[in-house]
Amino acid sequence: MGCRRQPRVPMTLPARLCGMDARGRAFVDRVRVINMSRDGALLEDVSCAVKVGDLVALRCDETTRRFRVIWEQSCSGEGRQLGLAAASPVPSIAECWLPVSGPDEFVRPRLASRRQKARYECELAVEIRLRGTQPPMWVTASDISESGCRVQVPHAMTPTTEVNLALWLDEEKVWMHGTVTHSMYGCGTGIRFTQLPQAAQQRLANLVDKSTNEVPDRRNAVAEVSSLSAAYCATT
Repeated sequence: MGCRRQPRVPMTLPARLCGMDARGRAFVDRVRVINMSRDGALLEDVSCAVKVGDLVALRCDETTRRFRVIWEQSCSGEGRQLGLAAASPVPSIAECWLPVSGPDEFVRPRLASRRQKARYECELAVEIRLRGTQPPMWVTASDISESGCRVQVPHAMTPTTEVNLALWLDEEKVWMHGTVTHSMYGCGTGIRFTQLPQAAQQRLANLVDKSTNEVPDRRNAVAEVSSLSAAYCATT
């Protein structure tokens, strides 16, 4: 099951995506709207330097509405796809044709599990340092495996970002390197461990051996909206 509060209306609508890039320069990008609901939209043919967590404006005909980027995905051709969550009220012109509510039966297709190791629920203190920045982030890991973890960060992180992170394992601070695999605004960030000292590997193995609450693969279980996801949906 999906976690959308309204069904998406399929369409092919030319639009303009407006915002500010990382250098503070304004951009206007010609995109296509693939579907839309009262709380979100899916875009394709995106070529501008927008990233997860950014606030953008979407202009369709004479209507402009603000959204926040919650995920991005590369396409086989040119451009990318962007998933947007609404950050402003529904325009009056769209009130009549955007459904107020309805069941969401969407399930993202997946041919095979991406996980190499079983993941288990946990609550571990984590210190994260981004490459090239000094101030660390103090966050909490919500699940972990011998090859990666999911952490709750205050903002979305760009996939493929390299990080240094420290986990408290057996009451000892252990440093390792990792790469961000995915990040959804408000719903956690996945990190794959890339360089682990031998001591860290052993401590992770000991932690996993003692863990009992395995996190199910979404391919094999009905997706449930976590309290964090529900809180985020209620505020978008």
